[in-house]
Amino acid sequence: MTDTVQDGTLRTRRALLTAAAGGAAALAVSAIKPAGVAAAPANMQTETNNATIAPTGVTNSTDASNALFGTGSTGIGVKGRSTDTTDPASDTRNAGVVGIAGDEGAIAMNIALTGVYGYADQSPDLEAGVGSGVWGDSDDIGVFGGGSIGVQGFGGFGVHGSTSAEDGAGVFAESTVNDAVALAVFGRAVFSRSGRATVNAGTKKEVVNLAACTANTLVIAVLSQNRDGRYVRAAVPESGKFTIYLNRNVGSNTRVSWIAFTNPATLTG
Repeated sequence: MTDTVQDGTLRTRRALLTAAAGGAAALAVSAIKPAGVAAAPANMQTETNNATIAPTGVTNSTDASNALFGTGSTGIGVKGRSTDTTDPASDTRNAGVVGIAGDEGAIAMNIALTGVYGYADQSPDLEAGVGSGVWGDSDDIGVFGGGSIGVQGFGGFGVHGSTSAEDGAGVFAESTVNDAVALAVFGRAVFSRSGRATVNAGTKKEVVNLAACTANTLVIAVLSQNRDGRYVRAAVPESGKFTIYLNRNVGSNTRVSWIAFTNPATLTG
């Protein structure tokens, strides 16, 4: 009986020594493990900065539910930051926040030094809505840009402005100092309220129909062909039209170019 107990005791002590040796070996391996090897995944914690050495994501498979949200009662709701400001020619992905609706592989090749980058696939149903990389919405200013160039657009239409308000403006350009330019156009410009009219031979006037024209509309008209002794004497606006008057009848059909502007004093016409 004594021998049996002693034998069991020896085996127990031997097991403890073996376990201790194994633990020491594990510590030794851990000490020489190369730096940079990913640590085991850990639960994210609140009230602290969760430091990681690999991407950390949140995926929500529930329909119509947020994957991640942030709310700040007095501060920033969600902040994204890239501290990398190296040469954008070599580092093309240092953007603070990247928002994607659709194919991630379709985003721009170089989004370097960008605070917020947004991309959306083209809408399959343009009647229902269009894809928008960035959408700003407010009763004050939907999108605000500041800098040496406040807002720059590039594409089929670099910038498209539209309004449905009767007293609104599709695009509003303003200069707050006399020496600055409110609107600068380099290249061709198209004005829908412009065109050419023809004064027929043997007459000296022509009526041009123009939607939204009023007596306050400013109409400018000049001859587009050389006619000795003839010139535009007046361009008189009225409701829905204006009349071009020459000083004398023309011997042959004569083209007249015209352009109409809204009266800035009344903002009508």
